[in-house]
Amino acid sequence: MNYSRRTFLKTTTAALGTVSLTGLAPRLAQAQNDKNALRVVMHGDLRSFDPVWTTATVTGYHSALIYDTLFGVDEKGNVQPQMVGDWSKSDDGLRYDFTLRDGLVFSDGTPVTAGDCVASMNRWAKRDTAGQIMYDYVTDTPIKGDDSFAIILSKPWALVLETLAKTSNCLWIMREKEAMTPADEQITDIIGSGPFVFNRDETQMGVSYIYDRNTLYVPRKETPSGTAGGKIAKIDRVIWENISDAQTAVAALQGGEIDFYEVPPLELLPSLENDSDIKIELLNELGIIGFVRLNHLHAPFDTPKAREAMLYVVNQLDIMRATFGDDRYFNACDSLFGCGTAMENHVNTGWFKHGQDLEKAAELFKDAGYNGEPITILQGTTLPMPNMAAQLIAQWLQKAGINAQLAPSDWGGVVARRGVKAAPAD
Repeated sequence: MNYSRRTFLKTTTAALGTVSLTGLAPRLAQAQNDKNALRVVMHGDLRSFDPVWTTATVTGYHSALIYDTLFGVDEKGNVQPQMVGDWSKSDDGLRYDFTLRDGLVFSDGTPVTAGDCVASMNRWAKRDTAGQIMYDYVTDTPIKGDDSFAIILSKPWALVLETLAKTSNCLWIMREKEAMTPADEQITDIIGSGPFVFNRDETQMGVSYIYDRNTLYVPRKETPSGTAGGKIAKIDRVIWENISDAQTAVAALQGGEIDFYEVPPLELLPSLENDSDIKIELLNELGIIGFVRLNHLHAPFDTPKAREAMLYVVNQLDIMRATFGDDRYFNACDSLFGCGTAMENHVNTGWFKHGQDLEKAAELFKDAGYNGEPITILQGTTLPMPNMAAQLIAQWLQKAGINAQLAPSDWGGVVARRGVKAAPAD
């Protein structure tokens, strides 16, 4: 039992989290009494169930439970079929043919078809950057039968399978009914063909989210590896408890009320290190990259000069030090695709090396036509890095003469608000 829970945790939380806490076997009794359940506290509240409408990582976790993908990526970084059974590529590289594997059924009992896959792919590609790039080459996605479809390209493009298999903002396969929803509108029905089923009836929004094992799911026969291989649900239920206060979450873990806490504050770790019932584990050695995302639709960041000004405002190391303190848990990185990855490079990084210069930033804001209008900064108070980054950026902007205003909320509120295109004042 303990092994299966740890295996599940490792395969579903590797995408995010600096340090995670797990309550071990002596604390499982309460969860076992609730349908062999795993109780977890994730890094934020689940405000959107649509992985196309939002890029929120917590929505990606939700999707990994209830949906499946055409391809996965194994632990060695190789693309492997997941929902696809067989595939082929033409000699000229202009056509890819796919046939679905047997046994694919949505949790409502309807079979997964090629039409579901193509509709899901078309909707996802309208929002996802890699999907948009791939679709610059796509001329057609013909459906050849209930279980087969093709992708036809205008010219060869080497990353077709890698794009279909990628592990961030994944191509999750929905029913065609949901996939026909415009990409900028959220789906209303949450039906997938993955290893778990979302239990809408027992879910309490903002409190707890319930997932039950999908008895209709047929896993692949291969050994699980990364996001590839057999996805075998070894527990009957997953319960996401929304506990935004860190000390309350830690107390719940110590009291056996939850089994797993994804992103605990680092300052609370010393008090837990001597607790033999709690395991502290670094799940993601590469870490995560934080971005300051500017609103290009509205002033002042609808002008390049204002966006350039922010390169002279932000001091990456100051944010990291203020957030984490212990330099074991962070490092500065000027590689867009991450340091320590196969795609790390340091070409054209002068923007990073010139350092903070608030006078230069003020000059660029003036050139952009900035005239004192308020700039709203979304402050996710329940996650350390977004919380600290927002506060420091507001201070730096104010020192540069900019009317910066914080808009505090929990992380779920940030995710919900950032998806709305209306002007900040609205």
